[in-house]
Parts: sequence; C-alpha cells; structure tokens
Amino acid sequence: VVALLFFFTGIAIVLYLNFPPYQPRERDYAFAGSFYAFSIWIGIGVLGIRELLSRFTPGVVAGALATLLCLGGVPYLMAKDGWDDHNRAKRYTSRDFAHNYLESCAPNAIIFTNGDNDTFPLWYAQEVEGIRTDVRVVNLSLLNTDWYIEQMKRKAYDSDAVPFSFTEKQYRQGTRDYVPYYDRKLPGYSPVKDVVEFIKSDNSQTKAPTRGGSSLDYLPTKKLSVPINKEAVIASGTVAPEDVDKIVSEIRFEISKSFIMKADLMILDLLAYNDWKRPIYFAVTVGSDSYMNLDDYFQLEGLAYRLVPIKATQKIPGGFGRVNTSIMYENMMNKFKWGNISDPSVYLDQNNINMSMNLRNNFGRLADALLQEGKRDSAVAVLDHCIEVFPDEAVPYNLVMLRMAESYYKAAILGDKEGLDGGLITGVEQTSQGKQEILEKGDAITKRLADIYENDLEYYFSLVGTDHFPGVKRDLEQGMAIMRELGRLAGLSGNKELEAEIKGKFDAFSARYAPQ
Repeated sequence: VVALLFFFTGIAIVLYLNFPPYQPRERDYAFAGSFYAFSIWIGIGVLGIRELLSRFTPGVVAGALATLLCLGGVPYLMAKDGWDDHNRAKRYTSRDFAHNYLESCAPNAIIFTNGDNDTFPLWYAQEVEGIRTDVRVVNLSLLNTDWYIEQMKRKAYDSDAVPFSFTEKQYRQGTRDYVPYYDRKLPGYSPVKDVVEFIKSDNSQTKAPTRGGSSLDYLPTKKLSVPINKEAVIASGTVAPEDVDKIVSEIRFEISKSFIMKADLMILDLLAYNDWKRPIYFAVTVGSDSYMNLDDYFQLEGLAYRLVPIKATQKIPGGFGRVNTSIMYENMMNKFKWGNISDPSVYLDQNNINMSMNLRNNFGRLADALLQEGKRDSAVAVLDHCIEVFPDEAVPYNLVMLRMAESYYKAAILGDKEGLDGGLITGVEQTSQGKQEILEKGDAITKRLADIYENDLEYYFSLVGTDHFPGVKRDLEQGMAIMRELGRLAGLSGNKELEAEIKGKFDAFSARYAPQ
C-alpha cells in the first residue's frame, strides 16, 4: 500500500505531467505526497530496528538505541552537509532588492515585472512592510489572463487603477489572447491609439477570416507611434528641465514579432491612453522581447528603465537607452539597500549571485555615464561603493568586473590631454583621489581577475582529451577572451610590469590552445 502511494504521488506524477528536466526553481513541492510515503517507510524502518534490538536488550533500551542510531545517522548527515546551502540567516536580499525596484520608480508609477521571482518580493514589500504602495506592480506573465487585467483596473493600496481602455468583454479569456500580424500596407507609422481601437473593434471589417470559418482580430501594421504632448510631459516631470530640448515630437517603434499576446496588447493600450500622466517603467530583468522595441526611449534610473520621449543617441554598453545620472546616483548611492550581501558569512545562492551581476553592471553603466559627463569624482565614488557593497570575498569577482577596472582606468586619465574619446574633456570635477590611487584600484581588480581566470583555464586545459572537455570548451574560449581583454586593460593602466605578466600568461595559454 505504501509503495503504491509512493509511486502514484511521485513517479506517476512525473510521467503524467511529462516534467521537463530543467525548471526555473526547485519543484520539490510537486512530490510532497511521495515524501510523506517515504517518511512512513522511514518510520517502519525505525520500528524494525527497535524490534531487532529488542531480541538482545530490554524494549525500553532497544527503543532508545534505535532512536539514537536513526537520529545520529541520516538526519545528522543531512543537517551537517545541507545546512550551509539552505541557511538564509541574516540574508535580506529578496526584501531589500524589492525595496530597490520600487524606489527606482517615480511617484504613482507603473512598473512591469517579468514573473514570479521579479514580482513576489515586491508584493511582500508593499503588503507587509508598506514600501512604496503608490507604485503599481504589473506582472507580465499574469497580464495574459483576464482576471489579472480586472485586478489592474482597480485601485490598490495608494495606487490608482491602471488606465486600460479595454472592457471586460473585450479582454475576456478566449478573446484576443493571440493577435497575429497581417500587413495592410499602411504608410508610415500609425498612431498606437488608432491601432488599439482597430484591434478592439467589434466591426467585422476589422477581422481576418480563418480556415475554420471564424474571424480573428489582427495587428494591421508593425510600425507604431506615440504622439508627445510636450506641455504634459514637462508638467508631469517625465523630462528634466535641462533635457526639454531633447523631447521628440513622437515616439516611433516597430514590433518585430509576427504576433502579439494579450500582455503585449495591454502594453500598447497603456501607451495609447496613459497620455504621460503616470510614469511607466520596465524592470531591468524583464526580457527584451517584452520591450516592444521601445528601448531606444528607455532611461535607466536604478533597477528599472523609465519610458521617456527622448531618443538615446549615445548608448552606454551593457544595457538599453540612456542613463539619468542624477536620479540613478541618488537611488544607488543613497536609497538602495543591500540585504547584508557584503557579509561573507551570509550564504548566497545562484539567484543572488546572478542578481549581483545585474547590480554590478548597473554601477558600471552609471560610472561610465558620469565619466562621459566629466564627473570623475562621482564616477569614482560609484565604483568605490560597488566594491564596498559587492566585495570579492562575499560575491566572487567575475567577468562583469572587467567594466569596473576599465572605468577606474578611464577615471584616472579623465582630464588628460587625450581625454576619453580623443578630445578635450571639459567640466572635470576635482577629486580628492590622485591619479595613481585610482589606477591602483583598477590594477587590483585586473590582478584578481587574472588570477581567477588563470586558475579556471588550468582546470579547463586539464580536461583536454577527456569526455568532459566538450562541456567546458565554451568556458575555455570565454576565459581566453577575458585574459586577452585583461592584457588590454593592463595596457590602459600604464603598469608595464602587470601588462607583461598578463600577456605572458595569455601567450602561454594560446600556445596550449592552438593545437586544440
């Protein structure tokens, strides 16, 4: 009976649901029933040991010995070996990063998030801790369902309803879940409001016939535009006074997909009817396929991109759009919290490590943008804060730190005759740190990365000729590219000894790599 219970609540579930091998997170809860069944077996096993021992010793003693043996065996080993990577003591990253997402937004904003891991901590922060309840969190995964759209059309906390124009009948499940593109040869860029009205119309002239004899709502053009009311944009604070001259007359974008889902349609609806009254943000962790190719009009302000009527002309590598240095500096340097991530005693799982890469990248983007504005003091302060928040001993250095080293080197030479881009840089802030001190900070990162990747490459090369090598070949090639880049960075430093050391290592690895 117990074996059947174990089978049907475990193995049979895998077969019935056809579980794929890779999941976004541990799905142990799907097998809770089989865990119960296995626990019954364990209990029967303890009883069996007790009965075995009772042949040689009194029952009470046998029971005590069986308990000690069983508790001192498997449970002890599980606790000893599994405690460290299950321990979340002193780790508040989920809560604090949720705080950071919300604090990235202007008052009464709407922020689109990617899915469960992006959204649940933000819900907790608002519901339990009352953090930024004026911000409306919109989960793009759930936005494909009618019940969730209905929720978004209601006031929540201190946030007004999302200004969707669709009625319940028009977004009901089974209606406009999938909207294909059929080219109607419309000239130029069509106002997004006209296209939304076309899609949600019940007029038969706006439908496309299907093979089954029914009709389907469709997207008549991929080229869309959002008109800009300059006065409204300025009045709402969407654009800073110093950027007023950069406001475009309309936002033009082109959908690259051959169809849009209901969530995409609701984004278009918001663009059509928001009229710049509420700030619109996309979390930095949202996939670019949800950006609707609006990323040229994104403005990075922290852990979110704000949609603004300014087209990015000079992009900072490592992300999308432009950077608002004043807002982002205030957010990342003064408002953001870090959840004890800098404490080496706090265990960080892979999700936390991945998130730290996003944040390091954002620090790098901010520093690069400040350097382009000639603000060396601020850029160095940003880089120093990143090293303080994400030290190597807590969050091991990885390839994202290449950018940090290069930014230190750029900061050190900012104001020199050659400048950053071959021209003279004006408006350079005076820094309390000398050029040599800043260069040494860059050198420290470069040296550490060289040691890390030298060690990695030695391991990868040790697998050459074995069955394991194909699995690390890509890592080896990436490691080679990083070592080459470290040699270039050491050249920027002007540290001839460091440059020669790293280039010597790279040449030695290249000689070993060529025959492969």
